[in-house]
Amino acid sequence: MSTKTKLGKMWRSNATFIVLSLFLIFFCDTTSSECVQEAPCTCSLPDGYYYNLTALANAKSFSDKKFNYIVYFHPCANVNMTIENNVNCSTGNVSLCLLQDSVNKTVLITGTIEETKMKLSDTGKFPIFEIHHNNIKMIINILCFTDEKTNFILDSDPTNVKTYYFKLISKYGCSLQREIGLSTGSLLVILFFVSVGVYFIGGIIVLKALRGATGWEMVPNHDFWCKLPSLVRDGVVFTFNCCRADSYERI
Repeated sequence: MSTKTKLGKMWRSNATFIVLSLFLIFFCDTTSSECVQEAPCTCSLPDGYYYNLTALANAKSFSDKKFNYIVYFHPCANVNMTIENNVNCSTGNVSLCLLQDSVNKTVLITGTIEETKMKLSDTGKFPIFEIHHNNIKMIINILCFTDEKTNFILDSDPTNVKTYYFKLISKYGCSLQREIGLSTGSLLVILFFVSVGVYFIGGIIVLKALRGATGWEMVPNHDFWCKLPSLVRDGVVFTFNCCRADSYERI
């Protein structure tokens, strides 16, 4: 085989390894930054932390007035949203209602829980509610604040835009950590070592008490354990010999 052919194969092998490594790095980074939505106001992170704003479902609708607009928002649930002067925002229950601050209170856009997705922001630093209604997108940044009062803010001028921005500032926007118990893997490892301990210690006691065994004879099935290293060696040699023979046959 020429040197050029060897270099070509080596380059292809290294290129495959690099591409695979980059894919794994990108995939792991993407996975670790996702907040999986479990309920309308709950999402969980892979590191054991989660966000839960479900307590706000029982609160009154929040509102803000700015830029000649009024917005009403009720997290986590759709409600029959009645605004000023007994004007209904919609014929059905909604979660968000944006209207002009005028005499007639013209409703511009509404959003429902079914149109809402809870996830992390693009920076991954805080969660958001993202509402898609027709061709309009509403992004509610959820910010952690330890004060008891929850505030809702119209954060940008909605005039002639396709994306509206809001802020929900609440103590319920802070991340929480789940109580971490033993994983399945940890339980299996503990069970394995307990079983091994019972097997060896119990076996030694039984053989010593019933048969009067001494030294290596006290080890349960000591003949098998003495032969185990050589059996493993023979198995490895056999496996490599089979692979080598198969390679020669292909050539």
